[in-house]
Amino acid sequence: MIKLMKNFAGVAFILAMIGMVSCDKSSLDVTSEEYFTLGAMDSLHRDGQCGRGSCFEFVYPISIKFADGTTAKVTSNDNLRETIRTWKESNPSATERPTLVFPLDVLAKDGTLATVASETEFKALLATCAPKGGPGKGRGKGRGHKPGDRGQNCFKLNFPVSVTLPNSTVVAAADHDALHTILQNWRKNNPTSTVRPALVFPIKVTLTDGTVKTVATKEELIALKDSCGN
Repeated sequence: MIKLMKNFAGVAFILAMIGMVSCDKSSLDVTSEEYFTLGAMDSLHRDGQCGRGSCFEFVYPISIKFADGTTAKVTSNDNLRETIRTWKESNPSATERPTLVFPLDVLAKDGTLATVASETEFKALLATCAPKGGPGKGRGKGRGHKPGDRGQNCFKLNFPVSVTLPNSTVVAAADHDALHTILQNWRKNNPTSTVRPALVFPIKVTLTDGTVKTVATKEELIALKDSCGN
């Protein structure tokens, strides 16, 4: 009888393990809508080294390209998430994640701004990045990383803003389109400049909980980014 009970316990344990593996496989199903959306958010932020634990923030709107060749302009992190989810609903068997469309603008945690025209230029910009914790940190590759951990922004830049160009000229930008034009014109007219335009403080940003925060100095902006989770 004891031997029979031990055998039964062993079989029950094996069946339980099989059930756990099955659940794990289901939770990691790359064709599922939730997993696809979270994974896509992670990869976009990681590729741009933007958001939590990274050097930069996207200056919305940005555009993304899907596997079927369609593109979409998104105006916020939440809008990005919903756009990916909606596309996945229409393409349930898709597994290839969307990619960033260039040019796009990013805000560094020291308040400098950059517009980048290609993936090659972006890689060169990212090479200058030193996230909190040292080079190679803050990319979402550490132990315990779960889908969705990195696909979050720290804040969204609010307009209007003023920008100081490297030649000390100060210009105002009423919205993102105006800022993009300013950055593009500076880059076009000063192609060899290694100094980037910078925001004039104070600035206002919207945090992920909807709170509007005034950031008075570059140091406060750096502290805000560094406190945004690794």
